[in-house]
Amino acid sequence: MAIPYDLKLIKPKVKGESDKYSWNLYKYLHKITSTRHEGKYIKNQLEVHWLRHSRFDGEHIEFDQHDLRHFMVGQVIIFPFGLGKSHLNFMNSVLSKGRCENFANVWNKESFTDITDWFFETYLKDGRCIFDREHNMWMTNTDDRYYQINSNNRKCKWCGEHQHREIEKRVEINRIENWVSA
Repeated sequence: MAIPYDLKLIKPKVKGESDKYSWNLYKYLHKITSTRHEGKYIKNQLEVHWLRHSRFDGEHIEFDQHDLRHFMVGQVIIFPFGLGKSHLNFMNSVLSKGRCENFANVWNKESFTDITDWFFETYLKDGRCIFDREHNMWMTNTDDRYYQINSNNRKCKWCGEHQHREIEKRVEINRIENWVSA
């Protein structure tokens, strides 16, 4: 399966800085697809898969493209030469470092769900929001992520999601033990 989109479509506007799209992911994909000998093969064979076995405890985690609240970037695997080959890269390493060491595949083919088309379509549309569906602001360069509509409403520039502010009151009770003279 070929990369379904031109990589220029997901290139951040400023070199070295992420905006709607991840600079590290772009840099990694551009690097592996533009190499002289292997690049043309990678463009046609690169696949993105969901690892069904949790990397933390081995629990079965099914991919559900309609419910991405529990989408974990650590379960996303990039196979530069397709699933049948032995080399793979973990998406979280690519996003954090912009490069990755190739790892040997120790899982069988039934451990993976091909999400290549879904991934590139969703990433092109939503950008880095694909990795932060709850908009928790843990990613870098998110200061300019929202259009402020009014004091209680905003809209994400990347995926278009509207959010409203809710004020929640929290009361905390602290019990402190004191010894008092009788």
